[in-house]
Amino acid sequence: MSEKIITANRQLTCDLCGYNIPQGCKCRMIKDDFMPFLTYFEHLNCPSGPAVVQPNHTPDKPVINNRQPLPVLA
Repeated sequence: MSEKIITANRQLTCDLCGYNIPQGCKCRMIKDDFMPFLTYFEHLNCPSGPAVVQPNHTPDKPVINNRQPLPVLA
């Protein structure tokens, strides 16, 4: 599958959620490499699409309220 971000030149239907992609909106076009007549369109931020991992995202450090002191090695 090869994907490309395009600007819709006509109204399209998202293949993930079924909502319309308006003309002039950027969307993702996905083509099958072996059967090029299979073309899929989807929103860049599809309302029903899968969750996307954000690159370079570091989660906050957890706050430990009930912390025990470390034992002293003598």
